[in-house]
Amino acid sequence: MAAAATLSISFTYSVSADVVKDTQNVLSEWISLEKQISEEKFAWVEQKEVIENSIEFMETEIASLKDIIKTAEETASAGEKKRAELDEKKENLDEATKVMTAAVETYESQIKEQALTWPDAFRKSIATFLKRIPSEEQKETTPITIRLQNVVAIMSQFEKFQSVVTKDTGIQDVGGESREVTTLYFGFAYAYFVDGTGEYAGYGHPSTGEGWDWKPEPAIAEKVSQLVAIYDRSVDASFLGMPAKIVTP
Repeated sequence: MAAAATLSISFTYSVSADVVKDTQNVLSEWISLEKQISEEKFAWVEQKEVIENSIEFMETEIASLKDIIKTAEETASAGEKKRAELDEKKENLDEATKVMTAAVETYESQIKEQALTWPDAFRKSIATFLKRIPSEEQKETTPITIRLQNVVAIMSQFEKFQSVVTKDTGIQDVGGESREVTTLYFGFAYAYFVDGTGEYAGYGHPSTGEGWDWKPEPAIAEKVSQLVAIYDRSVDASFLGMPAKIVTP
């Protein structure tokens, strides 16, 4: 009986020891698992904060980029609009330049043609401007603004000469004889001349061809001398009957 009791106690103790050991192992594994879970949970929390911060940063960046894109699109749109306006202005300017160029070329042609009929006194006064009229080869390199200014200068001088009496002293060739004479031009219509002796005189008018026709007329020498004196204001103005001729092309 005693031996049986001893065996029973020994068996019981052995079972209890195994249970305790298993329990300890379980507890150890559970603790290890809990620690791992805790660590992973902590790491996940930290990672979650990093992700949330990253998301917030990205959302801010996206919003900023959207603003930049919107501004760029608006700027591009404004730039395109401005470019379209400039293109339209350039087209209008090019068209106006074409019209101006055509007009200037017409005036230049008329000036060169009419200059053949102008008296030398006027041609001398605009000689510089006449030389500035470009040849066919020079037209490509001469700015249209320069050409226009030149035409305007000639036309201004033309209007001035046409509206006043102009006095000129120079050599006059009449009837194969050259004399130094004083000539009074009444615009481009008529002129009277007289030499220094007050005896040789005559008149002139535009030719139906080129230049002017000059005719000696000694009978009007005294009157022409008086006319010059009136122009110079050395005598009082008075009425003088002078010969004249209407010339039609």
